[in-house]
Amino acid sequence: MCAEIKPNFDTERQKLADIIPLPAPFTVYIEQTRYCNFKCFYCIHSTRDDKNGPFQKLNYKIEHMDENDFNKILNDLKEFPVNSIKKIVFSGLGEPTANPMLPKFIKEIVDAKIAKKVELITNGLLLNEEKINQIVDSGLTNMVISTQGLNSETYEKICGVKIDFNKFLNTLEYLYKNRKQIDIYIKIIDSALKNKDEEKLFYETFSKYADRIYVEHLVQEQQSHEAIKNIVDGRNFYGEEIIKDRKVCAPAFYFMQIGCDLDIFPCPLPGLSKPFSIGSAKTQSLLDIWNGKKRLNFLKALLRFQKDKFPDCNGCTNYNCILDPKEYLDKDAEMILKKLESKYEVRN
Repeated sequence: MCAEIKPNFDTERQKLADIIPLPAPFTVYIEQTRYCNFKCFYCIHSTRDDKNGPFQKLNYKIEHMDENDFNKILNDLKEFPVNSIKKIVFSGLGEPTANPMLPKFIKEIVDAKIAKKVELITNGLLLNEEKINQIVDSGLTNMVISTQGLNSETYEKICGVKIDFNKFLNTLEYLYKNRKQIDIYIKIIDSALKNKDEEKLFYETFSKYADRIYVEHLVQEQQSHEAIKNIVDGRNFYGEEIIKDRKVCAPAFYFMQIGCDLDIFPCPLPGLSKPFSIGSAKTQSLLDIWNGKKRLNFLKALLRFQKDKFPDCNGCTNYNCILDPKEYLDKDAEMILKKLESKYEVRN
């Protein structure tokens, strides 16, 4: 076995309560496409053809991000203080490699030196030798590959798509041998595995193509996807029991998601509704949205333990996916609220 069995999160963290408010998001997600080649049962893309289903109710077009819009985002990101953004991730409701512009977009982000890490989250099935070479040459630093099974039959069951499993493994082999600077993390959800024998087989099959590898627990990312609510339980991505009385969503204080049509969200989860947006980069700069009244009012509501008044947040437990005590904000909520209110008064 080559790969280290280790989950994909940063363990070297500062105490978040001490450094809020931040001058910039630590992590920025860019959703540069909504096309997807899969219809995974745990994702609302599985409902995209259902009339009045969760996907269609979002009223989102299935499209790629416009190149001019991407250039606007690129220029806006440069306005944040140097070295303040830690990681930029190409991810969202679609499969990023479906967009032929992806290697160019990655290279432009890397060349701008906006963040130390530039990451791609992909299912890997649209990769080929040419696209891999382009992505490697773009300067990408990290790649997360979400696998869905141990054979073509499991893929069809989970994703609704038949694949050539051996061809997929050959692609991963080529990627790993030619990855250069890219750190590769391969994961699978535990519900794709029947037992411990299959978990062992997963590690044996994929570890030779990764630097790190892990079996993640299935959680509900999209609150509107009612179909899986009876499947998920009270554990997070890493199988830990969530803290059920935890009130404050810590990631909202350091995340920014840029939607395909430039709606901006304070959360990395895909498929968020338009009313949840804290601004539009079509008419505002990302820096102004980050420091804007709508985002600050949202954060203050979280600190007042009012998360569930927002439909996209109501019932969500994904903010418990990292139980690092340095992210626990409940005990410091009043102190943080005063800092935010002070900042708001100064700016207005």
